[in-house]
Amino acid sequence: MTDRKGAMAEFEEALEEIQQRVLVSHREWPRMDFDAFMELVQVPSETHRHGAGVKRYMSRQPAWMPGSELPWDAVLQNWKGPRPRHSGPGVFGGCVYAQAPLAAARAVEEEERQQTAATGVVKPVPGIHSIQGIFTTPGLPDRPFVFDVTDIISGRSFFGRQVTVRQPKQPSSHPAGPFPGSDAKLPLHDVCFSCITTFKRPVEGVDDVQSPISAQKRYADILSQRAPAQWEPAPQSDIEAITSLFKGFKGHGGFPLLDMYKVDMSEYNSDKEVPDRVQLMLYRPMKPVPKDDVNGHIVCHAFAADRNGLVMLANHMGYGFSMGLAASLSYSFYIHTNPGEAVMDGEEWWIQEISWPRVSANRCMMESKTWSPEGKHIASAYQDGILAPAREPAKVKEPKL
Repeated sequence: MTDRKGAMAEFEEALEEIQQRVLVSHREWPRMDFDAFMELVQVPSETHRHGAGVKRYMSRQPAWMPGSELPWDAVLQNWKGPRPRHSGPGVFGGCVYAQAPLAAARAVEEEERQQTAATGVVKPVPGIHSIQGIFTTPGLPDRPFVFDVTDIISGRSFFGRQVTVRQPKQPSSHPAGPFPGSDAKLPLHDVCFSCITTFKRPVEGVDDVQSPISAQKRYADILSQRAPAQWEPAPQSDIEAITSLFKGFKGHGGFPLLDMYKVDMSEYNSDKEVPDRVQLMLYRPMKPVPKDDVNGHIVCHAFAADRNGLVMLANHMGYGFSMGLAASLSYSFYIHTNPGEAVMDGEEWWIQEISWPRVSANRCMMESKTWSPEGKHIASAYQDGILAPAREPAKVKEPKL
């Protein structure tokens, strides 16, 4: 017991020294807003031959990578033993998950403009109704995503598009971005992500039914404890092995599009089993998104819903210091209202209510609800993924320096 106490004291002393180095190395990272980060360019059809009717788009900026902006050099100075795992091998999946349906939306919007020009009839813009995606391989940050959009159905009020996403086999000539249009001409790898995105025009419904108790009401005692921006910014990589090392390193890093804050739910969750635990995230655009771009607003909500979900579950499962693998496999996102109600107008905060109802066979399910500032249930997300502890848990509670 004496040896264990001594080892623990030595570890805590080493950890404190690391944290001091981290604080000294703190810096602010530039962050991209919606217009910059989500920019897509359409690739002229004569530059690609991928079948009739295919519309191709390309991203312009490198995808964000969780934890990459943390001061690892300060932490790993004199480090001995295996390095702590802070993320998977790829970029944040929310980037391609938001950009792929946006490419589908831009294709539909272009077709709508052409139809209006031909007929003179102006119709309400179709808004994203659902996104059903499958992740196949990790995305790489040094090259663009290339999106091929194909038509599934185009009705009077309902539309469907399939998007397949690939990346070039070689890094971009401008790996830090913006990526040049010539990158779209490079040979492409196999599909890394695919999704079906459906759209519908706004309609006047007969009924509007939801739970009478919104997230704002259900967690009013917790939310009233402080202003939204006084909660901790969402950690760049919300896994205990990392948050303990960077305990004093707060901030958004280079996380694009949104300001996101994590509500402290530790007391609420303390007496609950994992399936009954809840995490609230508060978010809004870091800069205004054009109000008339309803599909841009919707993909921002989908982007938010993918943030840190599976790794937070690893903490609840006791894998916070021994996570072996966490990866999204499939992810479905549904808008329950007319698209205009998803527009983030003004300075008010939206709530993401997250839970994890099932874990089995190294698979897990995350469910989340998106609540408007007025307490309206706007969207729901369902994510299935891999979650498993390391075969040999990291001995992070022993001195490594």
